[in-house]
Amino acid sequence: MMQESNLSEKNAFCRFAMGVSLTAFGIAKVSRNPECTKGRLMIAFGAFKMAEGIFKYCPTKALLCSTMESSMSNSNNNSTGNSSMQSMFSGQNSMSSEQIGKLMKDFSSVISGNTSGSNATASKQSDSSTSNQNSSESKNSTNKAQNPS
Repeated sequence: MMQESNLSEKNAFCRFAMGVSLTAFGIAKVSRNPECTKGRLMIAFGAFKMAEGIFKYCPTKALLCSTMESSMSNSNNNSTGNSSMQSMFSGQNSMSSEQIGKLMKDFSSVISGNTSGSNATASKQSDSSTSNQNSSESKNSTNKAQNPS
């Protein structure tokens, strides 16, 4: 029974490359010390990652997605919450432009520490005047340092 692939091309390539590296380091450790448990674990984990990369299928990701889908279908969430959560696990963005705009406004108000746009504009103007003063003072101090007379 062939499973549907749940990894992208880039993700599968990265997993394969990481698996090859882990397997190589594990083999190097085991060749120096045949009783090395860490080396054996690295070989096993690297082989697992290589197989994920070859088949473009991650059983852990599939298990998490199916568990989330079943728990969301059992809960009393609205349909928008379910679709956004499912799209998050499938790697697709389903946020509307209104939701993104609202998030950006909330984020900018938290960063600036102000809730109104007029306060943000006033603080920007005061910051620019302060920086102009600081730059003129630094120019004067530079000239004094070069010409002590």
